[in-house]
Amino acid sequence: MMKEQQFWDIIQTTLEHSTLEDDMAYDEFLAKELVKEQVKDIAGFQLRLLELRRTLDSFEVIKTAQELGYYPSREVFNRFCNGIVASGKTFYNNVKNNPEFIKTLLKEEPVKLRYCYYEGFSLIAPNVFHEKKGYDADWVSALKNAQRLSELNKGKDHDSEKSREL
Repeated sequence: MMKEQQFWDIIQTTLEHSTLEDDMAYDEFLAKELVKEQVKDIAGFQLRLLELRRTLDSFEVIKTAQELGYYPSREVFNRFCNGIVASGKTFYNNVKNNPEFIKTLLKEEPVKLRYCYYEGFSLIAPNVFHEKKGYDADWVSALKNAQRLSELNKGKDHDSEKSREL
């Protein structure tokens, strides 16, 4: 899996060149950034996105999504979470760590949540993968391999921490 800081650096660079108001420009710039990465990192980007999106599955975020009409299905809710992640690390952390943040935005500045519905965000990495590897390439296998590599690396990090303690 891609390191979290590397993920956020790519998002920040993308936000510096485009906004979610123009999601096509955001998609294009993000794709240009991802194409510079190795295939394992492209898959790692997707895995990191899925992990970050999963952490947003809280009562407050779901309730806000319902009030905005972004919770008729899990798929629509995931698109809402895509937009939160794509809005950058600070916005994401505010939503994740402060239950009042998203409620306050909904009441006082709902326009800031308007661009949090982002369907295409989770499709960018797979598209870049296929551009690099060809359309016959197996995206699911690439994800599984990146996940396995991440798990192996976590074990190595844990082992090196243990040896430092001894």
